[in-house]
Amino acid sequence: MTVSLGVLLLWCHVLYAARCLADPLLSLPELEDYSDEELAEQDSGNCSRCGDKGQRRALRLDMIKYQILNQLGLKEAPNVTLKNLPHIPPLDSLLDHYAMQADAPHFVPGPEYGDDDDFYLSAEKVLSFLQPPPNPLELAIGDQQLYFQLPSNLQQSQIQSSHLWIHLKPTRHTLHLNMTLYQVDLQASGQIDFIQVKRKTLEKKNKHGHWVVFDVKKTLTHWLKHPSENHGFVLHATGGDITDLLAMSEGSTDTKKPFIETKVEKPKHRRTKRMIGLNCEENAEEVRCCRYPLTVDFEEFGWDWIIAPKRYEANYCSGECPYVFLQKYPHTHLVQQANPQGSAGPCCAPRKMSSISMLYFDSEFNIIYGMLPGMVVDRCGCS
Repeated sequence: MTVSLGVLLLWCHVLYAARCLADPLLSLPELEDYSDEELAEQDSGNCSRCGDKGQRRALRLDMIKYQILNQLGLKEAPNVTLKNLPHIPPLDSLLDHYAMQADAPHFVPGPEYGDDDDFYLSAEKVLSFLQPPPNPLELAIGDQQLYFQLPSNLQQSQIQSSHLWIHLKPTRHTLHLNMTLYQVDLQASGQIDFIQVKRKTLEKKNKHGHWVVFDVKKTLTHWLKHPSENHGFVLHATGGDITDLLAMSEGSTDTKKPFIETKVEKPKHRRTKRMIGLNCEENAEEVRCCRYPLTVDFEEFGWDWIIAPKRYEANYCSGECPYVFLQKYPHTHLVQQANPQGSAGPCCAPRKMSSISMLYFDSEFNIIYGMLPGMVVDRCGCS
């Protein structure tokens, strides 16, 4: 009997560790921010509860902050101010989308997150804005060099489309422009070649300004596979001074600077088995494992680099888990007696999570839109 009980106790402790560490809220490296004493208290306490509601709520908020930075591949929050968002069609469309969601009673979560899914952000659209070229070229008068620093997390993505958007300033006269976009190719010998990408002819009245769009999917796909070969584009035009039309002077506050809009193939999401779980209000007296509401407000975090959403419903799990799952095993009563506070019991943890869409600035001032998995607790359960 002694040997059997010892083996069973060892099995229960292994099960406890595996189950609690499998909880997405407890397995993140965010736990490094907690002291050994706090972790010991969590470990030696009742795993069935895994901390009271107040502790679980605070831990969930801290985990979310770490989780977002980790999933976006950021070591720290980008130092970005949102005082001057660019006024460009793709961004306006995305902001309209979030404005419509804000009118709904609850933020609509994205696809369900499963254990086998990629735990990092799945970008669906990236807006890369013009930046000073690392190697400025000596060009003919009127030609314009255009350089864009592409996000590294796009390197493994399947590009659906990529377009370069250029805004021409309003003019009093009709434009008669022949524009040619070149890819800058730097040879090993140091010689610079210009590879033609696209040509456009523009015969248009331009009283209110005009967007010109170039398809650059082939070039961008090549640059993502070979980042060191990204030396930017050169735009050449006849029939007008393209440099003046683009208002590219240094220190310009124009919010319609050239940018590249890249759309990425959406990943396929699998459907997981539905499970039943309790939902409770924050002031509920329920002691069983339950899902409680939790609103995450990014403005309270001071995270102005997140453009949208400004807040969302994340939810968290808390409550007791009975020993029902152990009843089919022998010595259940002895196990409970030998393990005070039920340290070998199952944990109340998320059993179904879903993603949210997020629009944000990265450290290079690219604007990225994508799905962030595992951000909303849809269902809690014991295991």
